[in-house]
Amino acid sequence: MKNNILFILAILFLTVLAACQGDNSNASSSEENGGSSEGEYTLRVGITQNDQNAEFKGIEQFKEGVEERTNGDITVETYHSDQLASIPDLIEQASTGTNVGTITDAGQIGDIKNEFYILQSPYMFEDYEEIDKFLESDPYHEWVEEFKDNGLQILSFNFKLGERNLATNTKIETPEDLEGNVIRTNGSQIVNATVSGMGGSPSGMPWTEAYPGLEQGVIDGVEAHNLAIYESSLYEVIDHIAKTNHYQLVSGMVVSADWFSNLPEEYQDILIEEAQLAGDTASEIATEQSQEYEQAMKEEGVEFIEVDREKFKERAEDAFSEIGLEDVKAEIDEVLDNE
Repeated sequence: MKNNILFILAILFLTVLAACQGDNSNASSSEENGGSSEGEYTLRVGITQNDQNAEFKGIEQFKEGVEERTNGDITVETYHSDQLASIPDLIEQASTGTNVGTITDAGQIGDIKNEFYILQSPYMFEDYEEIDKFLESDPYHEWVEEFKDNGLQILSFNFKLGERNLATNTKIETPEDLEGNVIRTNGSQIVNATVSGMGGSPSGMPWTEAYPGLEQGVIDGVEAHNLAIYESSLYEVIDHIAKTNHYQLVSGMVVSADWFSNLPEEYQDILIEEAQLAGDTASEIATEQSQEYEQAMKEEGVEFIEVDREKFKERAEDAFSEIGLEDVKAEIDEVLDNE
């Protein structure tokens, strides 16, 4: 009798052990796809700017909307100030299937698919209305579909963050004044070509190194928009901002295409819709903040200089041929003319 009881207990133990191993296997598989053992999904979104920036307020709204509409099945974690990783690192991680996302400008994803450079090319668009026309065009939607081949899903491209100008220690009024000045860029080919074409010497470096770079004289200036300049306190280490407005900054929310494709279709639609709404909100905030920050920097002693943009535009034209964008530019010019 005793042996029978021991035999039955052994069978029960093996049955429970097998069931536990099966549960662990399922949990591991779920976690590898950005989910948990309960079947939920997690997306981690990181940006370079701080928690006061319009981008961060946009992704906070995105988090709230997605979690509410999916009843918590999708959890969105938000990170600012490169706490999660730098934008290039996040893009690379997302392309390999990791459950991460970021807000990136066109220059950085243009390094992956050159056509996107056109959204950050010098003096390509007159204003945001023209950019909106392009974002509704067939060529743009074709590029988004093709971009999935690189492992990346674009959720929206409507984070309009303001005009990019030259913030420097040297007073810049003409392209000739810019010659010899080392200007910080994000390192993307199109931005480097733009700065070089206008007369400066581009130096790619992380944004977090811009302040000490200016303070120590490693660089002479940055090309940036008011939000980035003010919120990083660069007004403390620059004296002038030349209003070149060489392009209007527009950025997009990008996530892993593999992670995205494993979501239920309903959830995919929710992410796209909430990303678009987040971009709209960030854009409204950015417009208000840009004006406030310009006035605040003037009060701090920064001189804003109205320049002859046509002179800078003429010099920057070389960027299109340097990057090989002549055909793309012609295609988009045709789209804008036909709208």
